[in-house]
Amino acid sequence: MSDLSFNTVLNEVDTFSYNQCVLLLSKLTQTLQNWTSKDNDDDLFYSKTNIEHLERGIKALDEGKGIEHELIEVD
Repeated sequence: MSDLSFNTVLNEVDTFSYNQCVLLLSKLTQTLQNWTSKDNDDDLFYSKTNIEHLERGIKALDEGKGIEHELIEVD
């Protein structure tokens, strides 16, 4: 969300009653909880395959099999 969009929402919320604010907070909380769990599923870093790859790498490092190298740039 852009700053302009966010500020527009804040200006609209400023006119809400207490009950409207409570309802909005409840809906935002539910939306953010759903969004956070969905976001982790969509994030390839947290995918099952990548986590397994990272765990294999950790195990190899713990066993002294790691090879140090510079960062590899990806285009």
